[in-house]
Amino acid sequence: MKKGMESKNSKLKIAIIHPDLGIGGAERLIVDAAVELASHGHDVHIFTSHHDKNRCFEETVAGIFPVTVYGSFIPRHIFYHLHAVCAYLRCMFVALCMLFLWPSFDIILADQVSIVVPLLKLKRSAKVVFYCHFPDLLLAQHTTFTRRLYRKPIDFLEEITTGMADLILVNSKFTATTFANTFKRLHSRGIRPAVLYPAVNVDQFDKPLSSKLNFLSINRFERKKNIELAVSAFAMLHTHHVRTSENNNAFDATLTIAGGYDKRLRENVEYLEELKFLAEREGVSHRVNFITSCSTAERNDLLSQCLCVIYTPKDEHFGGQGKIATIVIFKNEYSFPPFCH
Repeated sequence: MKKGMESKNSKLKIAIIHPDLGIGGAERLIVDAAVELASHGHDVHIFTSHHDKNRCFEETVAGIFPVTVYGSFIPRHIFYHLHAVCAYLRCMFVALCMLFLWPSFDIILADQVSIVVPLLKLKRSAKVVFYCHFPDLLLAQHTTFTRRLYRKPIDFLEEITTGMADLILVNSKFTATTFANTFKRLHSRGIRPAVLYPAVNVDQFDKPLSSKLNFLSINRFERKKNIELAVSAFAMLHTHHVRTSENNNAFDATLTIAGGYDKRLRENVEYLEELKFLAEREGVSHRVNFITSCSTAERNDLLSQCLCVIYTPKDEHFGGQGKIATIVIFKNEYSFPPFCH
């Protein structure tokens, strides 16, 4: 009886606030955390400003935990500008709705947008945890005077509000170091984030590996992911083979580019077309496959069918999608053809 009471008392009510519950590394991390917490008997509830049931991770529609949407009517941008301000407004609206329309929670986990932290602190009965995937101010552009002026108060608020959380988590020691070098005020106050690595369910990868020469890139269709490097490198491989081989048909390598794609985002739409045009221009379009917003099962199939995963972003932090790269597939017994060396 006592043991049962202890189990009941240890059950926590946990709210998670995430800006957009689509398909991406940050979303994968949040969903995995929610699934794991729910599997341990905790009452988990995700709040977000957007959740497209046709473009999301399967767990979010499987009934494992409820997902509630607030603020989807607030635009993501104003004439393709003020993205950060709109993101702040959407997340603040989600936080306010959660605070006033739902009973208290024991723990509230927020990520990506720290402006909600002071609002969440109004729930004095709850502990607020902020998961910092990477300082947003390092991801934003500061290329012009106008943009620097626009970002200055946003960057200041990011540091101040991040420091108000009861616990700050980061995804790696690298990000912890970057956190300290970026948020110098917090570091000088002795505020140190704890490292919580993104988890990967390795049991889902139980398929035999392929010995075919298939290369795989998995990223959002965003220019900062530098996916054109994978296309150009693959084209160079193809050109080298054509020049050095007597049999052009012997080149059976393929490149698959998969990742999160949201038709609401102009950059996603434009960048996909740019990559397709690049593949066409380089003469390898017949060997480059584009897959948008694949399911978890489809992603696992792609991983099992590839020789290796190519990761092209420059100086990017260790992110969520396992960074996929927590599982990079190589077949030890595979012998690379001469044109790969």
